[in-house]
Amino acid sequence: MVSVWIMAPTPAWADQIKDAVQGHRIRVAGTASTFPSLRSLISETSAELAVIYLPSGLDPQATRDWLSELLESTTVLLLSSDPDSMLVHRLLQAGSGGMLQADAPAEQIVQAIESLNCGLMVFDNAFAGLVRPSEPPMAESLTPRESEVLALLADGLANREIARRLGISEHTIKFHIRSILGKLGASSRTEAVSRGLRSGLIEL
Repeated sequence: MVSVWIMAPTPAWADQIKDAVQGHRIRVAGTASTFPSLRSLISETSAELAVIYLPSGLDPQATRDWLSELLESTTVLLLSSDPDSMLVHRLLQAGSGGMLQADAPAEQIVQAIESLNCGLMVFDNAFAGLVRPSEPPMAESLTPRESEVLALLADGLANREIARRLGISEHTIKFHIRSILGKLGASSRTEAVSRGLRSGLIEL
């Protein structure tokens, strides 16, 4: 069970997010309409991450400052219609969190929450251009098979399950994972998936 706080400017938007996670293993720990009220909520209750809907027209600098403060205490999933490279960079610097479009479908929001709870970072393809420049270029591109393996790693599958899914041996899967880690400059499976998401090699 994952617990989340929700921040949205109106009850209607908060209800839309609640409806998106209803029926999944996600509990809403509380809702807030402003950053100050969210900060109070975080200090008074317990949850794993905050889902924040950012409407158009907010002061960009104030939003960035609030995000920096929140990232010191929790993981944040932003739902935004305004691409802001500074918000993306703040998330990347923190090494946690993610950003989806404001009109993201319910399934994508649920998948993002589950991925963030596993320590991954998540960015919608619409923000890919803001994310990719922060990633160092790969020395060598992934092969089609390695891309398949990376996508299955992102789904949380173990080596044995990946081998069964692709019809190859577990030993070969280990070989592919070593190659993926080397090409992405990652030290773990989780870091490889995170870099793959940030680089646009895989998506939710």
